[in-house]
Amino acid sequence: MFSLGRRHARRERQERRQKDESTALDRLYGTEFESFPFPVPEQVDEQTATDFLRFVLRHARELFLAGAETQAIDAAAIAITARWRMDHVSIDITSRTVQAQYAPEGILPLMMMTVTGSEDSRDLDQLDQLHSLTRHILREDMPPSAAERALNQIISRKGIWPWWTSVLGGALLAAMLCVLASGTLKAALFSPLVFVISNRVSWALGKSGLQSFYVTALQTACSIGSALLLADARVLTGGEAASVAAANVVILLPILSLVSMVEDAISGFRSMASGRIISVGLFFAAMVAGVFLVGFLLRHSDLQARDTAFRALPLAATLLTSAIGSLGNAVFMGGPPRLLPWAVAGGVLAGFVNNGTQQYLDQPTPVATLTGAVFLGAAAGAVAPSLRLPARSLVVPGVAGALLPGPDVYRSLLQAALHVSGAGSYALIAFVATAAIGVGSVLGSSLGNAAQREWSPRARSPRSGSTSSA
Repeated sequence: MFSLGRRHARRERQERRQKDESTALDRLYGTEFESFPFPVPEQVDEQTATDFLRFVLRHARELFLAGAETQAIDAAAIAITARWRMDHVSIDITSRTVQAQYAPEGILPLMMMTVTGSEDSRDLDQLDQLHSLTRHILREDMPPSAAERALNQIISRKGIWPWWTSVLGGALLAAMLCVLASGTLKAALFSPLVFVISNRVSWALGKSGLQSFYVTALQTACSIGSALLLADARVLTGGEAASVAAANVVILLPILSLVSMVEDAISGFRSMASGRIISVGLFFAAMVAGVFLVGFLLRHSDLQARDTAFRALPLAATLLTSAIGSLGNAVFMGGPPRLLPWAVAGGVLAGFVNNGTQQYLDQPTPVATLTGAVFLGAAAGAVAPSLRLPARSLVVPGVAGALLPGPDVYRSLLQAALHVSGAGSYALIAFVATAAIGVGSVLGSSLGNAAQREWSPRARSPRSGSTSSA
């Protein structure tokens, strides 16, 4: 029955497109709201439309600040307005703004806009709360006034963990990434210390009003410089210092921006993708600038090649470190407690596929990373609706715990410190592997979403109604 209803809805959508009469609801195709039975629309007065659009824009802005995908933001806005019986609504998301227009026949169009900013951020707990609010509005007939109060409560309770807990989560991730980057136990103990120092330096610089480009450059310089100073003081060997530096540099990589950039390009949000390209380019430029700031330490370093050989961990040990790293990253990004076991599971899955592909199939790092990201994205897309969690919340911790190119960053820093060629090649491999995370996670999420929509039972709603087509 569900498959027949879905085929009928898709056939209607194709007929509208052939007549050039496609609607905003057609943009829900491929999302979790695709088969939701929206009520028949009706025209609303200007004040009501203003209140509805104001809420939708606030909700969209908070989703963006929490780290939601652009397509998820667009789908939530369209679904909420349709649930409140509005039609003739158009939503446009650009690199810095979200615009909403209500333009029924016979009255002047009403257009509203909100500014989102261009800096990608993440708060997995708030993302979870906003996702739940969207589901409540659609499935429980929540009136706009109650939705407004719920949104205000979500905004006011930002940050489920105290700041020091999030820092400890990031420190745990730094330790595990250090181990994966050929680090010893002693290096894994010092890696969190370097992370805490660079994190607090970044926080202080950000509070001072310094632009994010310079904050990133100085944070990168602080991470590498601290590790090399530990080597100069004979606290760490050269190889251990390189592992510590690699782990802390990898944490700074703009994974969320890269994944979002690929998602937007594939999903048709070209202006968002182009804006993110600039952000990602500036971020990498800032990291390169940070490396050059401490380049004199690399030029004058005197590492011994005998203690710098890369040592890959056995698969079982890799899975353990991936699990712990994913747990730390989930806390670092503000994930709610109910997310933590699933974050660990995602890290184990991605780590198994990634390292198994390298160790047993002898594939290069970018291919293994791409494969791991596909499996992780597919699993997240398939189970997220059942868990009532955003798929993004399942993907991001697993990516950080198991797929970041720590070993190649380690090799790149090491080659530079040993004054031998090859540093640029390993840095390029790390960049390609990072980009592969975005491509793989998007492909996997598409496959997982398709499987979930095909096999899941039809979503039940307390109020039945006919699907709006206007």
